[in-house]
Amino acid sequence: MNLAEILVFTDIRQLHQIANHYGCECNPHSKNELITTLMTSLRHRQTMKQEVEQLTCTETHFLLLLFLDKRTMLSLEDLMAKAGVALDAGNERKQEEARRFIASAMKRGWVFPAKSKTVGQYQIPSDIREPYLQAWLDKWQRETSPFAQEPGAYRDEGTALCDDIMQFLQFLQQEPIPLTSDGGMYKRYQTQLFQFLHVKEEPLPPQKWRFGYGLHFDLYPDRFSLLYDFCYYQKWIEEASGRVAITEGGTEQLLRQYEEKIYHDLIRFWLRLYKRAIPNLPMLVQLIPLMTAGNWVDQETLCRSLLPWMKPFYYDDPGNILKNRVLKMMVHLGLLKVGQSDSMEWMYAGTYASQTWLRKYNGFTETTILLK
Repeated sequence: MNLAEILVFTDIRQLHQIANHYGCECNPHSKNELITTLMTSLRHRQTMKQEVEQLTCTETHFLLLLFLDKRTMLSLEDLMAKAGVALDAGNERKQEEARRFIASAMKRGWVFPAKSKTVGQYQIPSDIREPYLQAWLDKWQRETSPFAQEPGAYRDEGTALCDDIMQFLQFLQQEPIPLTSDGGMYKRYQTQLFQFLHVKEEPLPPQKWRFGYGLHFDLYPDRFSLLYDFCYYQKWIEEASGRVAITEGGTEQLLRQYEEKIYHDLIRFWLRLYKRAIPNLPMLVQLIPLMTAGNWVDQETLCRSLLPWMKPFYYDDPGNILKNRVLKMMVHLGLLKVGQSDSMEWMYAGTYASQTWLRKYNGFTETTILLK
């Protein structure tokens, strides 16, 4: 629902709170006048610009978590979870802070109780999402001057990961591969297989710690680990009797033509797989393509802007998570293209695939203007 429809059904107490927050001058006893005044104020670009300018880093984080979630209804638990992520909340005191965040969002006119039979449902007006996101992007661009010259050469992997899934299945179709006592393919088989893949990786060297980003993350390099786990999840491969082999489902998949659905399923799988370690991942996967839409942004600028919203995962520090678990994997998934500047600084730009996927498969309708 848009703002006009929502205000009609909003409790007059919340209308008074919103009017007080924005300093609106109107007859407080007339709901019709309150709604008319708030409609003018809340949808005004200058009002949104001023609100965004005044937000703290944590409040900005909460705003982005709210407006980049395209669900039409959110439960109180959803709102608490978002406030908890923004606050990094875990204890009871921070739970109280999360409730204050939600109350503040309601006073700002960002969140409203939904008029539905289900108690505890909330909604965000559909027509204020894009203007608020645009206001934040404008502020970020003014303060950061983020855009750089296009590099002389860059890499766009597109759907190469899907092609390599088929290469892996064909490799297994020749014969099952024996597994070590740790459950991984012997390195000579990995080396042989990796020669056929579009992006070259090396078998992992002996190491003490590697954890947290998938079932086989401790056995294989990043990109192939995701590829392997996806095939395993789809039941295209199976591990039995000390070997990994293609299944009947995997053989059937090889006989089919390439389907765009596989690509989108792979992105969704990656989001689910990595979200436990990176709670902000759904937000980042939408925000970074907006920040890099049609322009190149260097890695240092992205890190400066996004690291305040990252937290470590065991021994993986926020910088490594952003660079290697988010940006690098978005390149592998075709959501970003990567190049190097003359000073050898890594640079990223959004791809057509990221725009298409965010609009078509993740509900990105109101923010289309940002992606042009």
